[in-house]
Amino acid sequence: MPISREYACSLFADLTQNATVPLDPDVLLYMPRLREHGHVFFGDIAVRCYNHKARWTYDERDVRAAGQALADLHVDLDDVVDVQLPAYRDIPERDPEEWHRPDWRRTLMSWMVEWARFKLVQENRPYEEWGDWRAIGGNGLPGGLTWEEFVAYSSQARHLQNIAGTRPIQLLAWNGETWLLPRAYTELLDRWEQREGELVDQARLCRCGAQGPYLGDWRRNTRTGYVTMCPPCAGESTQLYTGHLRGVLYDAHRRRGTRADDYLCRLCKQSPAAAWDHCHEHGYVRGPLCGSCNTREGTGLPFELECSGWHASRWTKDVTAPETAALVQAFVDATLAAPESGPATG
Repeated sequence: MPISREYACSLFADLTQNATVPLDPDVLLYMPRLREHGHVFFGDIAVRCYNHKARWTYDERDVRAAGQALADLHVDLDDVVDVQLPAYRDIPERDPEEWHRPDWRRTLMSWMVEWARFKLVQENRPYEEWGDWRAIGGNGLPGGLTWEEFVAYSSQARHLQNIAGTRPIQLLAWNGETWLLPRAYTELLDRWEQREGELVDQARLCRCGAQGPYLGDWRRNTRTGYVTMCPPCAGESTQLYTGHLRGVLYDAHRRRGTRADDYLCRLCKQSPAAAWDHCHEHGYVRGPLCGSCNTREGTGLPFELECSGWHASRWTKDVTAPETAALVQAFVDATLAAPESGPATG
């Protein structure tokens, strides 16, 4: 049966309260990487998310099975291995797809470097004095960072303490030469890397067999959850907007009962819409836009302005950002040059 995220989190926490692997049940609430593959991970165990009556939910059986499996997982804290953290590399030095692939060892190193940088910023030291701040010190941490500082900084940000629904910092130890973690735990995270990569690759496939971008640009949120559709398939499965909400207020009940993702984006006419664009001055619906066009509108993409708020003289005009800037400048110049007795015309 479907259960709420809140109940799923509480249930999972109860089931795993004595687990030997430190877990973060709250990932069931904020659902990291939901768009990429539609699951929440605890180690290598994936719990599927469902869109039920416009709310994200879980199947109680899935939550119970995951909780029981992790409660039964035995981790010998004395059987440890060298985790061999890689050297840190900036994002521009990496292939974008490689950077976003799951890699828990790289993530641990990134945390350390990020907090070493944060410490230097907090100390208000000029960049010229940072020196070789990425150099690893005798305690295994870069930039003069102490273990106490690393733990304290990490506690301030959830995404810098959680890998696959687990908390590795609670198990991490330095032996004077290298970082150590329990063998069973490292094997669990290795299996997670493989499993998450498989789910992402599966989720990238459109029904026609075309493979989408790794970051999920073809992923669309529908009534039943995220699906992958290439632009041609998206065009076949959605309809063109014909202006039937012309003159309807954005907050009106009639608009709320019509889903934007039933229509193609009014601008690019390639992707399913994600939201209803509306005039912020008059409040009337202008049309459905996909997420990309909704954020790019007015920043260089030609777009159609149309609002039925001007009942006496409705107008439609295709303009670009430079043209918009020129129109605004012309209006300002005309206003400043006009007599004080009345507004400028034109």
